[in-house]
Amino acid sequence: MTISNNELAIQRTKFANQRTYLAYMRTGFAIAGIAGKFKKFYIMIFGLIMIIGSLVQYIIINNNLKMNNSIDNKIFDIFPIIYVILSIGALYLQYNK
Repeated sequence: MTISNNELAIQRTKFANQRTYLAYMRTGFAIAGIAGKFKKFYIMIFGLIMIIGSLVQYIIINNNLKMNNSIDNKIFDIFPIIYVILSIGALYLQYNK
């Protein structure tokens, strides 16, 4: 049984998607944990948004890979930008209260 290059590329993409998902999860839980330590509700919300957003991204990309669909979804390209904006907002709220 031989595996085609296309199947190997899809498998590598699935593993990369999983690594990205786990990295976002670790970061989200760390942020939520820090928020719990300092009793900051808005920072906890940011951590939860990161966790839920990464879960949605992971599921959609994995389903598209299983069905051999294109993963040309523009919203996923701006997820890191959204996280940066939320981080800056959380830092702003932290230092201006």
